Amino acid sequence: MKLKPGDPAPLIQVQDALGRTVDLAELVKQGRYIVLWFYPRANSPGCTAQGKQYADLHDAFRQLGAEVFGVSADPASAQCKFIDRLALGGGMIPDPSGAVGRAFGVGGWLGFGLLLGMYNRDTILINPQGRIEQIWRNVNPFQDARQVLEYLQSKVGASSTQSEPAPT
Repeated sequence: MKLKPGDPAPLIQVQDALGRTVDLAELVKQGRYIVLWFYPRANSPGCTAQGKQYADLHDAFRQLGAEVFGVSADPASAQCKFIDRLALGGGMIPDPSGAVGRAFGVGGWLGFGLLLGMYNRDTILINPQGRIEQIWRNVNPFQDARQVLEYLQSKVGASSTQSEPAPT
């Protein structure tokens, strides 16, 4: 079942590529927005462009009260190389089992489920109330991060910034 805006988000707990716990329910309790950008494969050209944009805009997302996580079916080792190569801010969530994708209704690349081990390029925004705020399907990797940021700026307000949470 695919989620739609207004639906309760699956506030799951997962491990990021560095082995840290990412607790979506806790982030919601802190009043954070959560951006999950699903992508097909670490270090491929489109995913590199998309990841670079999210890295470049990381501080702008944080100033708007948003935590950003890239999700792919890649193993943690591939995502760690991706993080190092692009100096990615935010977390990367490895999902080789497809559990996170299933929870958020993100299908496999080109409609093949996860047979190819790759996700569709979808981005999901969870609001501080724990609901799906917006979903962008089959996004353009060269425009995705900017579009999500502009949406958040219109929602939160460019002049209204939230403080960053204390480091954990």
